[in-house]
Formats: sequence, structure tokens, C-alpha cells
Amino acid sequence: MTVTGPGTLGGRYTLTEVLGAGGMATVWRARDEVLGREVAVKVLSPQFAADPGFLARFEREAKHAASVSSSRLVTVFDSGIDDGTPFLVMELVTGRTLRRVLAESGPLPAGQAVTIAAAVCEGLETAHAAGLVHRDITPANIMLAGQDVKILDFGIAHAGGTAAGTLTGTVLGTAAYLSPEQSAGYPAGPQSDLYSVGCVLFEMLTGAPPFTAESPVGVAYRQVHDDPGLPSARRPDLPPSLDAVTARLLAKNPNDRPLNAAAARAGLLAALVPDGTAVLPVPPGGPPGPARGTRRPRLSETVLAVTLAAVLIALVTVLLTDSGGGSPPAARPAASSSGSQSPQAPRSPQASLPPPATTPPPAATPPPAATAAGTLVSDLEAGVTSGQVSQQAGQNLFNQLQQLLFQPVGRGAQQLQNQYDQLVQAYTQFQSQGDVSGQAATTLPKAISALGSALGLL
Repeated sequence: MTVTGPGTLGGRYTLTEVLGAGGMATVWRARDEVLGREVAVKVLSPQFAADPGFLARFEREAKHAASVSSSRLVTVFDSGIDDGTPFLVMELVTGRTLRRVLAESGPLPAGQAVTIAAAVCEGLETAHAAGLVHRDITPANIMLAGQDVKILDFGIAHAGGTAAGTLTGTVLGTAAYLSPEQSAGYPAGPQSDLYSVGCVLFEMLTGAPPFTAESPVGVAYRQVHDDPGLPSARRPDLPPSLDAVTARLLAKNPNDRPLNAAAARAGLLAALVPDGTAVLPVPPGGPPGPARGTRRPRLSETVLAVTLAAVLIALVTVLLTDSGGGSPPAARPAASSSGSQSPQAPRSPQASLPPPATTPPPAATPPPAATAAGTLVSDLEAGVTSGQVSQQAGQNLFNQLQQLLFQPVGRGAQQLQNQYDQLVQAYTQFQSQGDVSGQAATTLPKAISALGSALGLL
């Protein structure tokens, strides 16, 4: 069953109006006819409902989330599957998402930004203690309701030790807030959520996330390789202590981040207290850019350690679910990618925020390799969607690209060259067999060559 209008789910929840929609789900205002109360019901999109592995994981994790209670987490009341449609019943929160607040007001006062980040860490402390990792801490998943701060979407979080059932379940994060380890294809842990908090804090302070690029692949590349600099470089009025805490949250190595959410929260609160004890001390030599004790990989070792998830954002809907060529989730606005509740509540005087304190400088230019990889992914996705690239060719080239982008540390230049040559050979074979045709036969070889040049292989 596909939910397209008001109705009843589970014989109990009467849907009344849409509160928010995105690539993953639609959130409805609903009435619980049994308990006589208003609730929010998240209805997952059809492509996820059609995946048995995802459904099993969804049910398991929703039940786990419902067992966790915190004033900082939107409470999960119930979950179920109605005629093949999975849904999640949650506490109905009236307020605005942080994404909406930032869009309307720009950077926040430092004290307010720290208070929000500390509240998020408070919620994560409870969740992590229960074995839940969120994996998708973004401004769209943080709700501001009066003076309260709540984290949304723990119903699609990852229970520690649970393997994802399908490729679509590997990573559900948003590239701009994705940790380097997730961007490199490794499992998310509690420190991954703390990195995401660092990205959100950086955006609250400066008006932009640490990294931007023209594609999700480019952003993921930068998460692994680039130094975002300090927030005070974009907003000079920020204290050094806040620079230090933000930099520690954004450490590339998870072991260099705060020990846990409680330590991160304490460090955030201490950063704005002149005589406070620094829970997250500044390393010798000042705040770190990249994590101390980690070496920036050479090009011959790890050129594009970009996550499978970053590629899946552009390809998985077409290649794995055969969705018929509709817009993939990556084409939708990032602010609504998770379908979080975002009711259009009137702005109260208490919720009003001052205008931006500064205008952020232009984002740094992404590395050529990141741009080239993003272009190739986009061209391949467009070819499969239009039918100019066969499903078999698309899947095979996808796998070849996967091997090229996943760079194990220690891989030599010759191995990198060999993997690139295999991608070229696979494309040439498919084109000769007629599996690549039309405009794709022109754009794909150019994109593959551009990637080779950006990697220094041509």
C-alpha cells in the first residue's frame, strides 16, 4: 500500500495532514484513536517498503528506539507495517527544525549554538548508553520547541552490533554531516555522532557546514581529506576555547574526539566559561586542524576514500531498487531528506533569533578529484535512468568505481593505476557490446578520463 492521502494505519492511527516529506519518508499529523491523542506518524517511502531486509531492520531498530526515554529525544510510541507500508508513531512536537532556523536567521549567537549542541549531546548520551547510534545528526533532525531541544529520527538509527540487511541500509547519513569513517565505508559508532555534532556546531557558528562541494561524492571526499579550518577564521569574534572544542569534535580520527557524549557536552559548556576547566584541552601548539597523531594520506595511498553510501546516494535507487527513473534522494533538498516533522508553527517572540553576526566567506574549492568523481557518478546515474546504460553495465561500472574509490591505506600507485585501467576496460567492453549508447557514450568516457587526470594517472 502506498499512502498518498488521509486514511488510517494499523487500524488505529488516522492521518490528517502532511507535516513534512523527503526522499526517505513522509511525516503526517495523526490521531491515535485508541488513546485519543495527537501523534506524528512517519510513513516510509515505497522503495524502502519494497526491501524485505530494510523492513526487518526497521522493525528491530524501531522497537529498540521505543525502549529509550529522554527529554532530548522525540519519543517513539509504536511502529508497524500496514499492508506492506512501514510506519513509525512518534511524539508530536510543535516547533521549528534547526535547519529552518538557520535558513531564516543565519549564524546563531555563540552561546545559543553551544547550548543547542550541548543539548544534542545530552540526548546522545542516553541513546549511546542504550546501544543506539543515530548516524544522521543534521540540522533537519534537531527540533527547537520553545526553549527545548529534541533529536528526531532515532527510529531509523542503528542499534550497535546490528548488521545492515541491504546496501540501502549501509549508511543513511547526509554527506555534509557524515563522519570520515562513514565516508570511507566503515561502520558508524558513537564518535561518528559526535563528529556530526561538530559539523552542526560549525554551521550554527558560521552559517555553513565545514565542507561543501557540487556533489555528495565531493563532500564525502572532503570529509576524509580536507581541513575545514577554525570557526573563528570565518567569524573572528569566537573565543579560542570554542575553536578548540569544535576542532576536537571534527577530528578525523575517532579516537581523537571526545571520549563520549558526556565529555563532549561538558567541553562545550566549559568553552564559554572563562574560568571553566577544559574537559577537552587544547593540544600543544593550539587547536588542531586535522586530528593530532594522524597523517594526511598521500595520493598514492588514499586518493578517494569515499563511502559506498556517497555513491549510493546517486545510484542505489536506480541500480538496486529499479525504481523507474524517478528523482533519487540526492536530488531532493537536504533539509527534508529524512522526512522529519517540521510543522509550520508561528514564530514566537522567544524563538526569534537575531540576524547573522557575520557573512561567511565563500567555500573553499573542492579538490579536482572530488569534482571529477562527482561528475562521473552523475553521468552514470543519468545514463542508467535514461536507458542509455543497461542495468548490467551500470551495476558493473558501479562496482568498478566502488573499487577505485575505496582506497585501503597502503595501496601503491601501481595498484591504483590497475584499478583505474580495469574501470576503463569495463567501460570499453560494455560500449562495444551496445550496453552504452546515445549521449552516455559521449559523456561517460570524458568523465572517466577527467577522473584519471584528476588522480594523476593520465
